[in-house]
Order: sequence, then structure tokens, then C-alpha cells
Amino acid sequence: MTMTATQLPLRLSPHEILKLDNFYFSQGELSHALNKFCTTEGVDFIYLWGAEATGKSHLLMACTEQLQQAGHQVIYLSLAELMLTAEPEVLASIEQVDYLCFDDIDAIAGFAEWEEALFHCFNRLRSGQGKLLVAANDSPANVTFSLADLRSRMATALIYQLSLLTDEAKQQALQLQAHSRGLILPDEVALYLLRHHGRDMKTLITVLQQLDRASLAAKRRLTIPFVSQTLANG
Repeated sequence: MTMTATQLPLRLSPHEILKLDNFYFSQGELSHALNKFCTTEGVDFIYLWGAEATGKSHLLMACTEQLQQAGHQVIYLSLAELMLTAEPEVLASIEQVDYLCFDDIDAIAGFAEWEEALFHCFNRLRSGQGKLLVAANDSPANVTFSLADLRSRMATALIYQLSLLTDEAKQQALQLQAHSRGLILPDEVALYLLRHHGRDMKTLITVLQQLDRASLAAKRRLTIPFVSQTLANG
């Protein structure tokens, strides 16, 4: 079996809008690097790491979408999810792609067959002049890969740490997401969401998706009374 370029994972809902231009970048350098990665400007291997809810998957899926729209052959895979449904040999079926976007690569640490399969997959990609974008919860130096060659391969990437956002940055990130949906999210409404509906970005984006649907259906602006009533009604 040959794994060919795929569409975005089915876990994406129609209400999720993941793009590079609606991601809140606290590091301008990272934005520049990812945009260069998605073109032919020389950046060919990037390693992103950080805690949960720092936006790693958003960036990988956004790059996948942008590359597909540009006509490139690209595959996005979460290795944590792949391990639940496939054997390491599945990575040998990946061929003739321009880009690989591998999420959760630290999930295979300590699994010798997966590590070896991933290492050879990387080598095939690079020998074909392909580009690689990966994400993990920890830095290459701290992921406990048992295969030394794989550890060495990870160290050759451009490495960026994603940090958890401050409340002020979360407000701006929410407003950026709202704008990409054609919504206006006033400062006071964004602050209301932060105060009353948690500070985890995944939760906040889910709430924003719900408000997007409700606002469209009711043809209402996002005000605190409307938001409060909508969320109270579930």
C-alpha cells in the first residue's frame, strides 16, 4: 500500500478555521520561518515543541492546508493516533510527497520499531528533497528516543518552543480567530469569555465556534447579553 497525499484529518469540523494568518504568534521569527517553509525559500525542517494547548497542531494543520492549496503533495499525521490503528510498516508506504507534517512525534519514543521506521521515512523524504515539519511536547534534547540516529536527526531542525499565552495574548488570539470567521469580538466580550469560560485556548475556541453558529443563526452581534444567553442555553 502507498500512502499518498491526504486531506486534513476528519477530526476537523467545518467550523474550525486553522490558518497561519489567524494564529497569534508571540514570536515573529516563527511566523517568518513557517511562511518560508511553505514556499521554496530554503527552510526545510522545523521542530515545534511546547505544552498542550500552545497551538502546535493548529500550526501543522494550517501549513498542511496552505501547502495543499498551493498544489503540493503533503501528508499530515498524528503519530499518537497512528500508533493506535497501524503498525510501523505503514510509514514505509509514504512516498512521492513534497512535505510531511508529523504531529506528536514524541509518542513513539521508546518504541524501537516505530523509531526506526520514522528515521528511514525521514531519510527517504530528504533524499527526495522533501520538507519536514514536526511537533512534540518536549525539546529534541529531552525526548527519550532510544535510536541515537533519530535523536541526531531531530537536532538538525530549526527548533522553536511555543509558550502558553498570557491572558492579554489569549484575548488577541480570540479576536483574531473571530475576525477570520467574519465576527467582531469586542474587547469586553473577549474578557467576559476569559473570566467565565476558562483560560484554556482549546476550550475558548470551542466556545467561539458555538457563538459563531449562534450569531449566524440569530443574525446577532456578539454582545455580553447575547453571549451569556447563548452559552447558558448550551
